[in-house]
Amino acid sequence: MKFIFCTTSSPVAKTTVYKKEKTLKVTIPASSILMSGIQTVLNVVPPKTTLPILSNLLLETDENSLRIGATDLDLSIVTRLPAQIDEPGSITVPARKFAEMVRELPDTAVDIEVDGVKVETRCDRGLFRLTGVDKDEFPSLPDIQSDKTVSLPPSVLQKLIRKTLFAVSTDETRPGLGGAFCRLEDNTVLMVATDGHRLAKVSAQSGIETTLSEGIIIPPKALNNLARLIGESEVPPQFTIGENHIVFELEQTMLYSRLIEATFPDYERVIPAGNNKLITINRVALQSAVRRVAVLSNATTRQIRFSVKPGFVELSASSHDIGGEAKEEVPAVYDGEPLDTAYDYRYILDVLER
Repeated sequence: MKFIFCTTSSPVAKTTVYKKEKTLKVTIPASSILMSGIQTVLNVVPPKTTLPILSNLLLETDENSLRIGATDLDLSIVTRLPAQIDEPGSITVPARKFAEMVRELPDTAVDIEVDGVKVETRCDRGLFRLTGVDKDEFPSLPDIQSDKTVSLPPSVLQKLIRKTLFAVSTDETRPGLGGAFCRLEDNTVLMVATDGHRLAKVSAQSGIETTLSEGIIIPPKALNNLARLIGESEVPPQFTIGENHIVFELEQTMLYSRLIEATFPDYERVIPAGNNKLITINRVALQSAVRRVAVLSNATTRQIRFSVKPGFVELSASSHDIGGEAKEEVPAVYDGEPLDTAYDYRYILDVLER
């Protein structure tokens, strides 16, 4: 009797071993330098978002520097830090957690290595690991093609922003009022803001021949961040105006912002023409008096009455709720007819504090 036994043998499973490749390897001279770069862009990261990648920071090598970027889709900031580049590459990391980690590092050199999406940060004797996200998921920066590039002294930009931004409307149903209107014409730069109750208009000599007579509307978040980035710098920022974006270049930092696509109101129409009532008064003295008199103003209207007479301005307010009233005179130069008017004291302080 023959027994024939047949079987088909299974092939031996083969294991493919992939060699890990560094996709980024850099050294930053000190953690304080890295932290400074993070703080430059961190303000842009939205606290809440339906698009998770916006909660990340972009880390990307560029020649002899490390670029750090953040965006909320409307506003983007990218800054460069000096770095030793051992392996070029890019990654995005959780913004706030990465910032918290770097903030606590000793101020020595920082090594960052990336394997795939695993991010290792070494400093002194510490090793910290985070999981990042591929750069391909991070929004691209706008490509602005324009010949409208101008430069303004930092002090001029700071003045324009400081003296107008407080009047920008927060009413989302009126997008045209939701930013500061900017126009360049006749070697003059003009910035205007209004919320429908008050209007701030500031102009300065620009020395710029470029004309932007139609004007643009810049969002307040972009201008607030621009003022923060300028700081005490003496280097004039350059800005390029595209079809629906503007980019500001400040030494090692670029700020990109979407422009507000709406119509700004005809502000000249609400400014009285031929007004000859001129009052000269000490700003600090008036500010202090307004603060004191405001304590006893009406809680609902918050109004202070201004009675202007030759030689002084009398401020007065009353509150029926508490049965209180206040009155104070502030010396002034005025030679016109007596004038009585009233304002919400908050609007007056907004101007005097700037």
